[in-house]
Amino acid sequence: MTMKKRTEELAYEKVKRAIMLKRLNPGQRITEDWVSQELNMSRTPIRAAFKRLESEGLIQLVPHKGAFVCNPSNKELEDVFHLRIMLEGYAAQLAINHISENDLKEFEQLLEQEIASYKSRDFEEFMHVNGLIHSFAAKIADNKFLMQQVETLNQWSDCYLILRDEFYTTELKNVKSIPEHKAIYDAYQKKDLPAVKKAIELHLLSTLSDLSNQESIFS
Repeated sequence: MTMKKRTEELAYEKVKRAIMLKRLNPGQRITEDWVSQELNMSRTPIRAAFKRLESEGLIQLVPHKGAFVCNPSNKELEDVFHLRIMLEGYAAQLAINHISENDLKEFEQLLEQEIASYKSRDFEEFMHVNGLIHSFAAKIADNKFLMQQVETLNQWSDCYLILRDEFYTTELKNVKSIPEHKAIYDAYQKKDLPAVKKAIELHLLSTLSDLSNQESIFS
């Protein structure tokens, strides 16, 4: 990796982490000059980092005004999550008869890693594991185009989780995703496609409801 790329990566990671840790609020303006001074680097890598963050849905670049931390609408949340229900259900349909014991063991390990990420309050690890859980079926289906779409929607969902989720304040016993992901696993273990699809739908609608009701912890 060249020095230029390393600097761009550093700028990207620093700004993204500030958003993840709620140090930058939804709707807040972020200027290249401010980030440049904070990180002691030129504006060129910061500009590249901003474009990458915009492609991930974390910030919005407004001409002549600058960059703003995204503040997604409930309509955007609904559009993404309803599409995820369809795609992940279709992926399950393609994968259900090809799931091996090793695949199920991998899923079980992901469930354990999810619990560990909550116990350690590691939001980055949680999002990584969450993405692997939701791309599980697409990976087994071995359809690269489906995988691309599932991963893209997961990436957009990560944006909403970063901006709205109460990861840092929710006690482990109250975390809904853990038993909901376990229900998906149980249905896969039985190779019960209707149950898998229903568990996926219930989980994603539950997450959508929580994120829609949680406008912003800063408002």
